[in-house]
Amino acid sequence: MTKRRKQGLVLLLVSAPMMWFGFSSFLASGTSSTALAMGIAISCTLGLAFALSGLIMLGTKNSLGILNPDDKGRGEDLLASQTSEDSPIPEDLQQDLVIQNEMKRTYQDSVAQAQKEIINKKQKVKPMAKAETSVDLMKREKKLETRRKELESLLAEVTKEEKAVEKELKSKGWVQQKDGSWSVE
Repeated sequence: MTKRRKQGLVLLLVSAPMMWFGFSSFLASGTSSTALAMGIAISCTLGLAFALSGLIMLGTKNSLGILNPDDKGRGEDLLASQTSEDSPIPEDLQQDLVIQNEMKRTYQDSVAQAQKEIINKKQKVKPMAKAETSVDLMKREKKLETRRKELESLLAEVTKEEKAVEKELKSKGWVQQKDGSWSVE
């Protein structure tokens, strides 16, 4: 039995004596005491509320937000309402947001791939031995210079593409925040 069903049964068990006391006192006879009358009314009301809550918890999967505030699935309704047709965000901005997320993933993937290539090349590079000749040292210097130029060109390419994406996003009405995230004006 799940935790939710156990809580529903507890609510039903608590509601039974409250409703019994409240309704039996109410039907049997009235009372001349104001405090007892208020107790009977509160007992009836809370008994009914607990009974309904318990039945709802037994019969549904949705959280009531009363007993278990960190119930799983609480944000699903909010997410569904944000992506529905009556969303306050225009459809073209939603599409731009999807495109932005795809571009961000592509950018992160390309950076990760470049880092992997750099790491792989570092592993292939042998440390310089002290007994190498001047000619070997010059060849080694040329190889290192070539690798440096490759990395600089890759970095320039990624930077150029990133600026083009930012410019396109700005032209569609997005504003970049200080932390690098994007929001709608």
